[in-house]
Amino acid sequence: MSKLVLTHDGAVIKEFVLDKERITIGRKPGNDIHIDDPTISGEHAAILMLQNAYVEDLNSTNGTTLNGKPVTKRQLTNGDLIKIGRHTFKFIDENINEFERTVMISPQKSKKEKIESPKKYQVTIISGPKMGEVIALSKPYTTLGSPGGQVAVIAKRRNNFYLMPMSGTTNAKPPLLNNNSIGVKSELLSAGDKIEVSGTQLEFQVQP
Repeated sequence: MSKLVLTHDGAVIKEFVLDKERITIGRKPGNDIHIDDPTISGEHAAILMLQNAYVEDLNSTNGTTLNGKPVTKRQLTNGDLIKIGRHTFKFIDENINEFERTVMISPQKSKKEKIESPKKYQVTIISGPKMGEVIALSKPYTTLGSPGGQVAVIAKRRNNFYLMPMSGTTNAKPPLLNNNSIGVKSELLSAGDKIEVSGTQLEFQVQP
């Protein structure tokens, strides 16, 4: 399982297990990781545990840096250093070795076993000026919304796809799933589900 190791002035303070899809970091007590530091915003940054791990700055006052460079959102790799205020987090991905072992010991498929053709997953825009445009869901995550103002992401986990909201916008309309707000949690998508993002409607489709 992945985790963040919090350090301050070179000393290890605490370790945080990343066991949720979205972990917030900030000065307010309601954050998953609460840091009492005046240089940190109330809701400063978030860690997104999708198919891969990502760090996202939540429009903080002093910004978030990854390995010394300012970021708004960036994928994380094992050993990355995230600096928030006067504190530094080291990202540890403990799944790497476990994943490699799993691949090595996987049993071979029987020659008689029926091999199913892979299905194709996509969303089709069903309203607006881009109606009919198809977006293939082949990446670990696909963002939905206007450039610089994304408000939702579809995360791929094996053959399952989840819709979850994204922060970073203040005036954007919350995403809807079948005309219902998805709140702050991810929602499993099924064929035919209708998604609405920034006034544009899309349909989640599974092609044989």
